[in-house]
Amino acid sequence: MTNHKLRNFSLRMAIFHALLKIKFQSERNIESPFETQSVIMATFVICILLYATTLCTPYFPELIDDINLLAGSLATILLTFILFPGLGWVIIVIWVIFFIKLVCRAIGKFCQLYHDMPSIFDLFNLVFLSR
Repeated sequence: MTNHKLRNFSLRMAIFHALLKIKFQSERNIESPFETQSVIMATFVICILLYATTLCTPYFPELIDDINLLAGSLATILLTFILFPGLGWVIIVIWVIFFIKLVCRAIGKFCQLYHDMPSIFDLFNLVFLSR
């Protein structure tokens, strides 16, 4: 785990901790984001859990880096969305465009791997008939 990823994760968790304090504080004159924007907060928690899981996964590093980037950036955007809804909408549109670009690139890589992989019939011939 790189120092940069760990610092980003700890920053997101600090902001989340501050939001949790608002949720469970004794004064009721400040509305909690958990009450007013529950869908955004639930999505944020899922993104943070996914981000934390990808930090310690050593398999498929290129795919994990893409998932890490998407989950971490979406978590940050969701926090921006809570504080500044107008700016949040603009940033989430940019994020969706970036997400579609990554998905298209991943589909291209998958198709390339699929075409480069020998067929099952070729593998069967190679294993059983080439002796």
